[in-house]
Amino acid sequence: MIEELKSIEAQLKQVLYGCVEHVQATKAALYLPASRDLNDKRYELVTHYQYNPADRKVVTANDDLVDRLAVKRSPFFVNGLGADQRLAEMLFRQGNDRILAAPLFARGRLIGFIDMRDKAGRKPFETPDVKAAAKIADDMLHVLAKNNLFGLAPLSLVESAPAVPSQSAPVPAAPAPVQPLPAGSVFTPGAQQAIDAARQFMSRRQLNHEATTRVLAESDLESVRVIFPAVLAIPDAQLGAFSAIGHVNSPQFIVSTNPVADTAVERLQAHLTAWLKRTNQPPLLMRPQIIYPFGIRGEPLTALGPTFSAPVNVYSVEGLVLSVAFEQQPTAQAQRALRLLLRQLEQAIDSSARSERLLIAEKLLEPDFQKFPELAEHTREVAVVAQRFARAVELPGSQVETVRLAALVHDVGLRLLDYERLYRRPSLTAQELRGFAEHPVVGAALVEPLLGPDVAQAVLRHHERVDGKGYPSRMSGQQIPVASRILQIADAWVAMTSRQSYQTPVERDVAAARLREGAGTQFDAALVERFLRSLAEIAP
Repeated sequence: MIEELKSIEAQLKQVLYGCVEHVQATKAALYLPASRDLNDKRYELVTHYQYNPADRKVVTANDDLVDRLAVKRSPFFVNGLGADQRLAEMLFRQGNDRILAAPLFARGRLIGFIDMRDKAGRKPFETPDVKAAAKIADDMLHVLAKNNLFGLAPLSLVESAPAVPSQSAPVPAAPAPVQPLPAGSVFTPGAQQAIDAARQFMSRRQLNHEATTRVLAESDLESVRVIFPAVLAIPDAQLGAFSAIGHVNSPQFIVSTNPVADTAVERLQAHLTAWLKRTNQPPLLMRPQIIYPFGIRGEPLTALGPTFSAPVNVYSVEGLVLSVAFEQQPTAQAQRALRLLLRQLEQAIDSSARSERLLIAEKLLEPDFQKFPELAEHTREVAVVAQRFARAVELPGSQVETVRLAALVHDVGLRLLDYERLYRRPSLTAQELRGFAEHPVVGAALVEPLLGPDVAQAVLRHHERVDGKGYPSRMSGQQIPVASRILQIADAWVAMTSRQSYQTPVERDVAAARLREGAGTQFDAALVERFLRSLAEIAP
């Protein structure tokens, strides 16, 4: 165990006991990084109660539970050995049949997780337990931050910044008309107002680890419409319902092959209302749309057989429920088919969200950067290199997506900082350079409401240095999100080597030498070596 954790083990265990009080889990365990190098991706059992570690004292990113937490990024539960084949062997080996797991996610990385087993009274875990687990995870992160562990110390934005920008973001050289400024000012009033507002916004957001929630978009609903009729292929299924509670117009899709009578719809809504009450959610108010994707046949459905509902767990989207009514108690085959459909729905909506975020990121570059083709082309090249680099270091898919989006928008803060006035200036004053150093703060404030906190943090930190001499907060080492450290290396490589860059390109061996020179000071040394070893696949 890392030495610093030993001194606060009692504090961590006290938070872990919340699993008894708020979740009623009969046993629980806390896993945290096994070394100070978070790129190591090993998690060690730090403290627990009534937990049988078996062969799970140390787990890696390849572990099925860790992998699922890294992808879903939110707590989830499994009730029964047959509910999730990936976790069934682990549960059986440890003598459990129910699990509730909560990731410790902060600043774009998985810091650790809490593993809870077997709710008291042999009860299944339910949606309220997920919310309670998320609160316990937040409390655990607060303890780690309070003790300055794993780069989670409270951060403050500092006023000072380097006198010159990083070589990875040189200012183009060629004259352009200069707009008049108020006496004694470096920036126009609009630019200065943007800086002040961005600093206030990001200062308030420093320790907010909660994921932002989003409203279901039409593209999400289209994905559901394509996949959802497959529910009728499940043995003995009478009808299926997908309900989006609390979203715009509260849509509900009902699919069936038999005519659905009003009485059957009323019984479905009564079932959902009771299910929502059991899970401590608001009353139901839906707008059902009945769809017959394969035509109508058979007698009208006036009553429903055994009906089951389950939450559709999608990152940053709440209130999604899948319900299926069966002619009789579903067989094991029907239950497996239902679980498979649930996973397909979750993956489809997640995929739709990724496409939507990419579109938003592209829109943030336009139309402003159409005026600056070198800058727009630079960001797109950086995104390609950064995405390949993130895959080469084997980051989870969700973090690869964060890196890609952050790379696309890492310089959008320039759009509000009089970039048009200063673009192609032959030289800039020290004050103007200091002003340009505000662009990570302004960019992060722009993208957070649209692309989420993980992307915003990667943008905010992409000019920090591992030696603590970067900006805006002089973070150092592992405190800097891995997405930012990857982005910084990709940004520098493209700026040095691309023929589309706004500076004279250098040969690849010269660029590699410069990266090595900056390893351990400007750049993460281990990541530089990994980048150069994988150069043929990252930047062919």
